[in-house]
Parts: sequence; C-alpha cells; structure tokens
Amino acid sequence: LTVLVNAATARDSDLSKLVHRETRVMQRQVEHHLARARAVGRRATGLSRAAVWPSAESVLRAVTRLYEDTRFDLDGNKQALVAIERQDLDEILGNLIENAAKYGGGSVFVTVDAQPDDPDFCDIWIEDDGLGIPEKDRIRIFDRGARLDTGKPGTGLGLAIVRDVAEIYGGGAELLESEDLGGLHVVLRLPRSK
Repeated sequence: LTVLVNAATARDSDLSKLVHRETRVMQRQVEHHLARARAVGRRATGLSRAAVWPSAESVLRAVTRLYEDTRFDLDGNKQALVAIERQDLDEILGNLIENAAKYGGGSVFVTVDAQPDDPDFCDIWIEDDGLGIPEKDRIRIFDRGARLDTGKPGTGLGLAIVRDVAEIYGGGAELLESEDLGGLHVVLRLPRSK
C-alpha cells in the first residue's frame, strides 16, 4: 500500500497500472494463505487422494494456451496416486509448470512417478531448458516474495506455495539442474496414496 500512496502523492501517470499490479500481489498473498489453510484442513481427514496424470494433463492444457510457442511433453506412470487433494495438486503443478514455461527456453518436460520403485513417495519432475537457478539461490528462492528475474510478472509467492503445500501433506520440493535439458529440474515429492 505504501507504493500506491507514494505513486498517488507523486501523481504517477502509471497509477492505474501500479494499482492493478499491487492488487494482483495482494490477491496472490491471500490465495497463498487460503491454500495453506485448505491443505491443513484436508490433511487432517487423512482421506486425500488424487491421480497425478489427469491433474498434469489439465494443467498442461491451460498453460499451453498461455505459452503457445513452448513445447510440452508428459511421460511416466498414468496410474500414480498421491495423498493430496486434487485442488492442491493442481495448484502446485500449475505453479511449477507455468514457471518452467515462463522462465524456460521453449521446452518443458514433466515426468510423473520418476522413481516408481519408491514405495512411499511419488516424484514428479518438471524440467525446462532455460537458464536454471544458480545453486546458491536454490534454497532462498522458496522464500515468500523471493524473485531472481524481476523483469517478468510475478509475486514471488508461487514456489513458497509449492513448498508449503507439499510439506503440509508430508512431501517436499527440491531444485536441481536438468541433466537432459540444461535448465531447472524441480523434484516435487508427494506421499503415495495407499
């Protein structure tokens, strides 16, 4: 709000753009807290279950419309089930796949159940061919509001939401370098549905 007050006081000619941008930032923050609260409530029931493949397909359809020049590939286990609500799975996959498209170089590869022999966890890999994230920044980029590329729209909340929701369900997320594509390799680890 301070940014808006300062802009209004200075009679900034781009005030409407600034108000729109700051409103989106606030909306994302509210959505983040609601997503956390929803995930905590659902986890308490212990009955959460979602099929990964349909969720990934749905997210890819939506993101493909936004990034028409990006090539998306989906591979892996079509039967994988995770102990998470479908809405929460869509939210975190959406954040990760959209980030890969936004910051990648034109190719995004999603692998469902990349470690099929793990009896407890289902790993979902999202890889891109962008510049990646330097190793020294891979932990702090999960902090709320952290952004490395301020030239593209965003709030810096997406990866924080991914990490928080995954951890609430007993999983996690890790950032690596993609051996195949050279960009970022996100490992989303979620508990299997038993």
